[in-house]
Amino acid sequence: MKIRRMRRPVLTAGLAVLTLVLPATGLHAQAAARPADRTAAQPTVQRLPLGDANLPETRTTTQVAPGVTWTRIKRGRPDARDHWTIEVALLKDESAARSLAAKLKAAGFAPVVSRVDERPQDLPSKQPWGWRVRVGELADQEAAARLVKDLRAAGFRPTHTYFTGEDGNGRTGPWVVDVLRVSAAQRGRVQVRQAQDRVPGGETLADMVKHMGGIAGINGSYGSDEEDGTFGDVAGLSVVGGKLVSEAVQGTSALVLPSDRRARPSVQQLSTHLRLRSDDGAQRELDGLNRSPGKIRNCGGTGGDLPTERPRHDVQCTDDSEVIQYTDFFHGPVHAGDGVAVVIDKNGKVLEVRDKRGGTFPSGTTLLAGTGDGADWLRAHARKGRTVTVTATVLDRNGRPLTATAGRAMDVASGGPQLLRDGRVDIPADAEGFNYPDDPGFFDYFSTHRHPRSLAGVADDGSLLFVAVDGRRPGYSEGLSFRESAEVMRSLGAVNALNLDGGGSTTMVVGGRLINRPSDSTGPRLMENALIIH
Repeated sequence: MKIRRMRRPVLTAGLAVLTLVLPATGLHAQAAARPADRTAAQPTVQRLPLGDANLPETRTTTQVAPGVTWTRIKRGRPDARDHWTIEVALLKDESAARSLAAKLKAAGFAPVVSRVDERPQDLPSKQPWGWRVRVGELADQEAAARLVKDLRAAGFRPTHTYFTGEDGNGRTGPWVVDVLRVSAAQRGRVQVRQAQDRVPGGETLADMVKHMGGIAGINGSYGSDEEDGTFGDVAGLSVVGGKLVSEAVQGTSALVLPSDRRARPSVQQLSTHLRLRSDDGAQRELDGLNRSPGKIRNCGGTGGDLPTERPRHDVQCTDDSEVIQYTDFFHGPVHAGDGVAVVIDKNGKVLEVRDKRGGTFPSGTTLLAGTGDGADWLRAHARKGRTVTVTATVLDRNGRPLTATAGRAMDVASGGPQLLRDGRVDIPADAEGFNYPDDPGFFDYFSTHRHPRSLAGVADDGSLLFVAVDGRRPGYSEGLSFRESAEVMRSLGAVNALNLDGGGSTTMVVGGRLINRPSDSTGPRLMENALIIH
């Protein structure tokens, strides 16, 4: 992925700022002693449920626009007991972990074996999740890197280098949390936007906010990378102004922004139902949109995908028999290769049939690309002059069309997993693909450990909350686990919430300025899509 550093223009002047310093105990925040604020009511604020109860916490709130505020929350302090360590493995079986530890000890290392209990909430059990084997208590990352080399030279395969403050059970932090709140009356300011308004493509969040005329924004959905052949394609559901840009990872969570003003924003598990019908009566599944045939990022498709049709985060599933539709969101030549390409007009009439995939298609048309038996279906039923009808429907968890409740011009940004449902912590990490059945370490790393997180939620009054939590920056901000993310969103007033793309993608822009500290050493990443506040 090509990554560009972004400039840091000065935050728009003239915005009203209110600073709150929360005492070590109690829940009441005091307004800072500035003349302009002395007459302001002193609000009651729930402290972040992170770490020890007596940690210091400060909040600074900026009025960005009518009904739109940005709050910076700083909580906690570094813990001198935290250190760097190397995880060699997390194994399901205790005897296997003890055997690995014995081999490490024989090689001159000092391993520590510990039990891991946290598991996906939707896989309840009293059994331990696994057994962790670690080596080292190191003062800095450079020393940890040297130990990793020594382990590899001895024939071991360490999996992660951790700062123990990111284990998910550290008690002091610190944490830096940025919160954009959009009132219910102003929620029409929020839109899902595709980078460069097209696929393929990518932009930094700051560039997206600028060229789309926004006042603020946060990164959006998980995306595909260049190895998938479709950089800029969202790895999951994306709907922009009622237009489907990318199919769902079936049954995973998304934020729904209705076009019907009577409807409330929501967090829902959604799927897509895509079909082709020829005027000769033949029907077939349409496998996806605006991506390379046969490459299904994060899995969760239908029609024989391998190795699974279940969601599987950060995995690319495959299918050698697909039909993919390239819509007016796709710019440039489509993916070339064996198969068939069919160009149809807005009424579904077949204008052209090509005996290879590839090339471009005229404005006002779409292109269907088929491989394997998908190509055979197009050859038989999408001949020149015929009509092929494409039906694409977004369905809620009960199988009902989402347009019935959200309007035809809705926006949808996928993420996952869900964090809150009706005010309760509800994290279906297994169902949404964040657990590998053969690797307990993936869930432990992705969910239990603290990382930079981008979060979205809906409050009981219909207002929207967008939260960026910095992480992987020892001494500045530790990040959050999934469960901590849910608790933070609930403390901020969300009743329904989900996780967006995070890690190095966690980015927030306010007033033209990048206001958080992305974790990648190379600077802000390019985004596939984002939630832009106008």
